[in-house]
Amino acid sequence: MSEIFRSTNLISMKEAQKSILSSFHQVLRTKIIPVKEARGYILAEPVLSQRTIPPLPLAGIDGTAVHSKQTKRASKEHPREIECVKVNIGLPMPEGYDAVLQDEETEVLNQEQCIVVSPVPSHYNVIKKGSDTVKGQVIIQKDHCLIPYDIATLSHFGVKTVKVKQWKIGLIATGDEIIPLKKDPLPGQITDTNTLMISEYLKEYKANTELYPITPDDPDLISRQITAACENCDMVLVFGGSSDGTRDYTVDAIKKSGTMIFHGVAMYPGTSVSCGSVLEKPVFGIPGQAIASLITFFNLVFPLLKSWGVPIRAKKHIIGEITEDILPYNQFDMFHLVSARYADGKIRIFPLELNFGHMTGMAADGILHLPPWSNGYRKGERVQVLLIR
Repeated sequence: MSEIFRSTNLISMKEAQKSILSSFHQVLRTKIIPVKEARGYILAEPVLSQRTIPPLPLAGIDGTAVHSKQTKRASKEHPREIECVKVNIGLPMPEGYDAVLQDEETEVLNQEQCIVVSPVPSHYNVIKKGSDTVKGQVIIQKDHCLIPYDIATLSHFGVKTVKVKQWKIGLIATGDEIIPLKKDPLPGQITDTNTLMISEYLKEYKANTELYPITPDDPDLISRQITAACENCDMVLVFGGSSDGTRDYTVDAIKKSGTMIFHGVAMYPGTSVSCGSVLEKPVFGIPGQAIASLITFFNLVFPLLKSWGVPIRAKKHIIGEITEDILPYNQFDMFHLVSARYADGKIRIFPLELNFGHMTGMAADGILHLPPWSNGYRKGERVQVLLIR
């Protein structure tokens, strides 16, 4: 295990998830946005129709419009000659007419007269006014995640804007060696890609992100930055400085700003992850290595966001044959990046070696999880993989 972390007071990943979910409850932040931009958002309140649809009765078929009262007592033995008007489906009914007959149900004498041989009820083959919706009627309840069909329907009903749920996540990169993306790194420097990666994931789930200035290895500066972020955001993620190195200050900064819930989880990668509470907001100390950041984000941050109602898509899995043995590790939740290939009617899963840098992640199609009670997997065994692309 390559993470520098010497603590022996590790809690299980399951315990960490329970602690997080029990410590922080749903936040409510809303904003009003145009309907045409609302795809994927969660409604914060019910939406009312702004129109009555249809605004007047419409012909339900192509045929002959009649007055239903005039058809009373009509029969084959006693056919009745009544007034009529030809109509087309979907067009407004002529004033005073309340039923439409099919061509085979009547004998049209001319443009204004026809013969009927049976009575018809009012609204026969007629689309009633307001049968789709009435102005002021609730058309979608709160907590509904809007899809493209909903966007079109809301627009059809005259809705221009909607109030949606919103979450704001603060992202803080720390470390003297971390530099902005716009700069080219010198030897010993690392560009800040973790905040970019996580902010892109959060955008998919309609969460706003606030990127704070890169903070040097100074516990007081990090503490002040965390406090400032918590005053403005619903959750704060601090990248780097979470291990036991001589210049790892994130944990001390969280303690100085608030209270620590845990530091160190029996999972790999991501062992050095921490979580605290500052101004009653969750603050996560995320390992700086890219894959460790991703794994901790998926397994510890995602469950909390989902409990808040953030519209995170359902996980997608595949099942395939593992191509080599995978051994468990000392009661840890282990996560292996894997690639998947389909050949000869089978899906084969290839474990990837977790090296320094980003290239392993580029080659990965998914994540293979070994729970702490696992005995590992043997070559040829069928395994389930969480897809990440």
